[in-house]
Amino acid sequence: MRASADSTSGLGMRACVVLVALGVGVRLALALGTDVYFDETYYWQWARHLAWGYFDHPPLVAWLIAALGIRGTALLCGLGTGAAVWGLARDVYGSKDVAWRALSLWSVVPVGIISGVWATPDSPMLLFWALGLWALYREKWVLAGLTCGLALLAKYPSVLLGLAFMLAALRARRLPAGAWLTAGLALLCFLPVVLWNANHEWVGFAFQLNHGLGGTGGWKTFGEFVAGQLAMGGPLLFPLAVMYAVRGPREQFLLRMAAVVPLVFFGYAAARTRGEANWPAAAYLAACIGVAGMKHHWQRDTAWSGAIISLAVASHLLFPVLTFERDVLLSRTHGWSPLERLSAPEQLFAGMTPGRTAVYAPSYQLASQVAYYAGVETDTEGPARRKSQYDVWPPLELKPGQDVLWCSENGAPPPEELVQRFGSVEGPVELVGDFRDRRLHTFTVWRLGGMKPD
Repeated sequence: MRASADSTSGLGMRACVVLVALGVGVRLALALGTDVYFDETYYWQWARHLAWGYFDHPPLVAWLIAALGIRGTALLCGLGTGAAVWGLARDVYGSKDVAWRALSLWSVVPVGIISGVWATPDSPMLLFWALGLWALYREKWVLAGLTCGLALLAKYPSVLLGLAFMLAALRARRLPAGAWLTAGLALLCFLPVVLWNANHEWVGFAFQLNHGLGGTGGWKTFGEFVAGQLAMGGPLLFPLAVMYAVRGPREQFLLRMAAVVPLVFFGYAAARTRGEANWPAAAYLAACIGVAGMKHHWQRDTAWSGAIISLAVASHLLFPVLTFERDVLLSRTHGWSPLERLSAPEQLFAGMTPGRTAVYAPSYQLASQVAYYAGVETDTEGPARRKSQYDVWPPLELKPGQDVLWCSENGAPPPEELVQRFGSVEGPVELVGDFRDRRLHTFTVWRLGGMKPD
């Protein structure tokens, strides 16, 4: 049943075109004007070792990066997600005008910008969540099974879309027979990931459960979650998403649940542990469609407030004016290119054999950045490192007498367990990563000489 919306009372077509063009422009500017950052290079490392699963997430982002490249994956997934939002909104309201409003809202929402620029599991997850929600709404059960299965191959929390559908079916007291086909196809798509986990001590499932629900939290971490949603969804879209979930049209109950379930689930998780602001990103897909059918001033204010935030952040990342004591956004997206010098260690340490050598780092983030920028084999070492896919892969194969490098940030020396495996330690040498006269990174490099025989 289509919802009604007055096609003449919302954002005009000219405003929609401006907002969509603005969103595309910001995505392209950020894609071209920022460095590849560590989450992307971590998944790029996965793409070099294709498998049915990984320590942190299912494999779809790695497969896409292998086929399309890093930024190509994000940009194409972002365009596809926008097209799915447009199509679903058109079917919900029976109006192309409202579909353009929904697309314009999604085009400028910060979380939509981010997922359309930087290739993370959110990029394909949002695409196939939107397509899966569209197929479920239209009761296209085979298509729903395939798209929901692909969403599961992108990110484990995609299972929440199934929960949203079950809540809608429970309210309607109707579970169509075709829904069983959808569930079967989705589980069939996901089965290889289950088998991969079974062969790797269930590391993916265990990590996500502990990462999302383990640890300690409380009002402080929940407050951080709310602040994160006001930033990622925009100052108006987040509260309007909640309002839409509670008071939206009865015939849009499936979409309302698709908005509220991720927010409630990850809000609960945030009360238990410190989470990430992007976790409930899928909620804003349905929220944009819901707001597209609201009163004109809500559409206008939501769209332009989101656009202002996205433009402000993009401007800071490309032409920073303000100075922050700890500029996380700027340091993540710039200043990594000096790691290229690790590909020629003889230029850093006299006497080293010319050519690439293995590099150890204290974190999977830095190890992945080194691998990408220097084109060398890397591994992680040290008691403080977080376990990652590097712990699943076999350790680096080194020969007696071989030299390696240790690279860290801000002076952290090589750990004792690594030093003991080599005959000498030399360094450190500093590599400085800056952007527009701002120092963002200080990399410290040591030479570990002459690996001892086992």
